[in-house]
Amino acid sequence: MKNANLRKPFILIILIATIIFTCQSCLVSRCKRPQIIGYVYDSITKKPIENCKVGENTTDAKGYFQLKELRYSEFTFMGYEAPPLMVNETIYKEGYQKKSIALFNPFGGGIRKGALHNADTIFLRRIPLIIKQL
Repeated sequence: MKNANLRKPFILIILIATIIFTCQSCLVSRCKRPQIIGYVYDSITKKPIENCKVGENTTDAKGYFQLKELRYSEFTFMGYEAPPLMVNETIYKEGYQKKSIALFNPFGGGIRKGALHNADTIFLRRIPLIIKQL
């Protein structure tokens, strides 16, 4: 009888420990976009381009931009592989050709918090103005 009375709490403790261990990795933080920093310059004059749209931000007087890291939470099971990371941020300024920052990492969604991508210096080319003769 004593063994039967001790067995129930022991089984309950093992069951609770198993559930806790299994669920500890169920909600994970995934990287949607690492922090991206860099500069945007004119390809001819080599001067910074101010107010150039990069993603959801614009460049400052020195051509510097910073895009914040974006993360999301995902419910998953143990052993589930991180999804690929695909980032494409448009760089646009009127009078210049568009460019983009494209990143791909097949296991990138598992990047740790605080990830940083330095895009360094991006040069934009001016669109030539065509003047029609009258």
